Amino acid sequence: MTSTDTPTPFVLGGPVRLLSPSSWSSRSSRATVVSIVAILAVVAAPLRGLYRATGSSMEEGFMLVFPKLVQQGRAPNEDFLHLYGPASLDVLALWYRFAGDTLESQRTFGLLQHLGIIFALYALARAWGHLTAVGSALVATMLILTPIGLSALAWHGALALGLWSVVFAVRSLATGHARDLWWAGGLTGLALSYRPDLGVALALVLAFVVWQRRAGWQVLTAGLLVGLLPMWFHLGRVGLGTAIQGMLLDPV
Repeated sequence: MTSTDTPTPFVLGGPVRLLSPSSWSSRSSRATVVSIVAILAVVAAPLRGLYRATGSSMEEGFMLVFPKLVQQGRAPNEDFLHLYGPASLDVLALWYRFAGDTLESQRTFGLLQHLGIIFALYALARAWGHLTAVGSALVATMLILTPIGLSALAWHGALALGLWSVVFAVRSLATGHARDLWWAGGLTGLALSYRPDLGVALALVLAFVVWQRRAGWQVLTAGLLVGLLPMWFHLGRVGLGTAIQGMLLDPV
């Protein structure tokens, strides 16, 4: 079997082969297409009902009203109660300017966040083969879509970003490329700007990666600082004490 029949998965340093039409003829690439189509089909099956369902009234109300308050110039933690990081509201406020502040728009963004989680797990599990990757993605689909529907919650955005940071961190071990480690740091910063309580888990992963590489902490830190820009802006606006009270003490 040739190397084109057994390409290296992205998480282990391989390229995104589906973007290259010349690779579509390989058996593994066809298997990847079939895998992705199968996952999307399972995700799509309940979507009509999920868009029409009542959903979680309080959580979806928050994710509709709070970004509108941000658009009006109000600051979370200072002007209204918000127990998480500022980035989820900033991104939704931007999304609503283009897509409208409707329930359907909010749920579409929630769907995108869910897909980010599902395909991050697919990418991580792909190292053990197509079957394991698809199985992991389908289990994640059931666990995500069943209990909370399509709500665009901060936790799911943070989890999607955090998982993709792990993908790039693991990939950096195989490639040795600084850009993969930079993306790992940047996505980690964005994830923490959504939910600071992911810090312990992501710190353990990234510390292990840097320890394995014996280098790269400078690039990782640079990416992290850039990814945390929404948090730096928020801290400068409301002050450290107000932010700690709103994001750490109030949730506890």
